[in-house]
Amino acid sequence: MVLPALRPRPVNAPNSWWGWRTRLFIVRSNPAVTGCNLHLKTGDSCVPNLIARFSLLLLLLVFASTGFAANGVQGRWSILQDQDFTLHQVQSADNEWQQSKWDSPNLGFTSKTYWFRLQIDADELKAGRWYLWIHNALLTDVQFSVLENGVLQSEQRAGTRYGVYRRTVKNRLPSFEFLVQENAAYEIYLKVTSTSALQIPAQVVEESEYITKKELNDTTLGVFLGILVAMALYNFVLYLTVKDKTFLMYVAHVCCFVFFVLSWQGIGPDYLWVGWVEFQQRSISIATFLAIAFSMLFCGEFLKIKAANFSGYKIFNLVRNLGLLGALMTPFMNEQWAIIIASTLTFPAVILVLQAMWSCASFRYRPTRLFVLGWMLYVFGAFSMGLNKFGFVQVLPATENMVLWGAVLDMILLCIALGDKYHEERNLKIEAQEQVIGAVQKEADLKQLAMIKEKQARQAMAKAVDAQEAYALVLERRVAERTRELKDTLQELELISERDALTKLKNRRFFNSALEKEIEKGQRLNTAFAILMIDIDHFKSVNDSCGHIAGDECIQAVAQLLQRNLRRSEDLVCRYGGEEFVALLSNCDENRAMKMAEELRARVAECPISCAGQRIMVTVSIGVLAATPARKLVQDQLINEADMALYEAKTMGRNCICLASG
Repeated sequence: MVLPALRPRPVNAPNSWWGWRTRLFIVRSNPAVTGCNLHLKTGDSCVPNLIARFSLLLLLLVFASTGFAANGVQGRWSILQDQDFTLHQVQSADNEWQQSKWDSPNLGFTSKTYWFRLQIDADELKAGRWYLWIHNALLTDVQFSVLENGVLQSEQRAGTRYGVYRRTVKNRLPSFEFLVQENAAYEIYLKVTSTSALQIPAQVVEESEYITKKELNDTTLGVFLGILVAMALYNFVLYLTVKDKTFLMYVAHVCCFVFFVLSWQGIGPDYLWVGWVEFQQRSISIATFLAIAFSMLFCGEFLKIKAANFSGYKIFNLVRNLGLLGALMTPFMNEQWAIIIASTLTFPAVILVLQAMWSCASFRYRPTRLFVLGWMLYVFGAFSMGLNKFGFVQVLPATENMVLWGAVLDMILLCIALGDKYHEERNLKIEAQEQVIGAVQKEADLKQLAMIKEKQARQAMAKAVDAQEAYALVLERRVAERTRELKDTLQELELISERDALTKLKNRRFFNSALEKEIEKGQRLNTAFAILMIDIDHFKSVNDSCGHIAGDECIQAVAQLLQRNLRRSEDLVCRYGGEEFVALLSNCDENRAMKMAEELRARVAECPISCAGQRIMVTVSIGVLAATPARKLVQDQLINEADMALYEAKTMGRNCICLASG
C-alpha cells in the first residue's frame, strides 16, 4: 500500500509549512499476512492536523450534549391514529388515546397519520412565551394546535412540506411558540405525517432557553460541518500530491457523510436547496444510499479487501453496488419506500463491514487497530440509528448521535496512522531525556514521598468525612421525598373516592359528609339550608329504547345542566345513585329553595339532550326540604323527608316539584 510520508526540510529551507515536502515509499507486506500492514514516516505537520481532529471530537461531544433532554412534561405523550378526525373530535376521544411507551414517541416507518397529545397542568409552566421544539427535521407535515383551558389559542404548521420561510418559527427543526398564562391548563395536539421515521423527540422550553440552545446547536453543527469540509479538502490535496486512491475514497466518504448530515439536520433546505421541497423529501434517502456505498468503498480500499482474503467479497460488492443503484433510483421511487430500503440496507452493510474488519485487518499494527476502533463505533452507530428509525429502540441522543461520534474517530484515523512513526521516534528521544532528568530528581522524589503520603492520608480522611455527611443529606432528602409522595398519593385516592366516575360530580359519600358539616354549621350559626332530591322521569324508558350507553349520556347531560345552573359556588350537586341526584343549598330558606328547584326543573325540561346520536327531551321531579335551625336536625331523617317529597312529586304526575311537609 502506498501512503504519503513527510520529511524535514533542509537547514536552509524557508521557515514555513510548505518547507515540509512530501515523499512516498512503498512497504511490501509479508505474503503470509493479509490485511493492511503499514510502516509510516511523518513530519511535524501531522501534529497540528491531529490536534484539529481531536478538537473536532470535542466539538461533536458538545453537539451531542445539546440534544433533546428530559424535562418536566416529557414522557406524557398520548397517541391516537388519525381517521380524518378534526381537532374537536380528537378532544372527545379520551378512551381511544394510548400512552406512549417511551419519553419520546417513536412509531418507526409508517404511512399513517397520527395525533399526539401533551397535557400540561395549571401552573406547571410559568407565565411567558414557550416553545415546543421537535428534534426531527425529517417530518413531512406537523400541524400544531394548543388549547388554553379548552379554548384554541394557536394553530401552526411545519415540516419538510413547508419551506422554512413559510413556518411561523424560522428554524430548521420544527418549532412552535405559544403563550402561557398564570393559572391556565394547556393541551398540545400534534397531527403528524412522515415519509421517514415518525419520531417526536420533543422539548417544551422557555423562550430564553430555546434561543440559547438553538444558537449553540446551530453554531456547533456549523463548526462541525466546516471542519468536515476542511478535512475533505485537505485530504483531496493529499490525493493530488501522492496519487493514492485511498485518500480519494476517504474524501468521497466524508462528502457523502456531510450530505447526509445536511439532509438529516434540515440544513440543506434552509441554505442550499431552498424551496426545493421535493428534493428535500428524497435527499435523506439519496444521502443514506451514498453514505453506505462510499463507506464500503473506503473500507474495501483501506483494508485491501479481495476475494482471496474475504469469503464475503461478492456479497460485499453487491451491497455496495446496491447503495449506488439506490441513489440513482431514488428520484423514481416512492419517498417512504426509498428511505425504508436505504435504512434496511444499513444492516447488511454494517454486518459485512464488521466481518471484513475481522477477516482482513491485521491487529499487530497500530494503524489497523486505530481503523478498527474508529469504524467499530461508526458502524455500531449506524446500526443503532437503523434500529432507532425502525422503532425498535428509544429515541435518545446516544442512538441518534453515535454515528457522528464514529465519524469523528474515522476522520482522525489516517492522521494518527501517518503520525505513528514520528511519534515513535519522538518518544524515544523524550524517554532518553526523561531518564537523565529522572536520575537527577530521584533523590528529591524520595524525600518528598513521605510528605506526599501524609498529605494523601489527610485528604482521604477528609473525603471520608465529606462522603459520610453527603450520604446523611441524601438519606434525609429521600425520606422527605418519600413522605411527600405518600401524602400526594393519599390525597389523590381521597379525591377519587369522593367523585362519581360517570358524571364527574361528587358522589353520595361526599354528600353525606357535606350534609353532616352543614347540619353542624346550622346549629352553630343558626342558619337554614335546603336539600333538593332530584330524579330523572321515565329514565327506564330511555335505557330500554336507546340502550344503556345512551342512558349514561343522558345522566351525564342532566348532571352538567344541574351543575351549570347552580348560582352560587357554595351550593353543591352530587350524584346520589342511578338516575337520582341531590343538591345541598347552603344559607337557603324555603322560598329560595323552591325557586331554585323550579328553575332547575324548567331548565332541564327545556333543553334537548343528545343520546345515541339523537336529541330527546327529559324531565325531572324534585323533592324539596328546607331545614331551619328551629327543628331538630338529624341527617337520615332529613334525607328521608326529602326523598318522600320526591316520591310525592312523582305521584303528582312528574315534571314538578314538591315541598316536604316536615
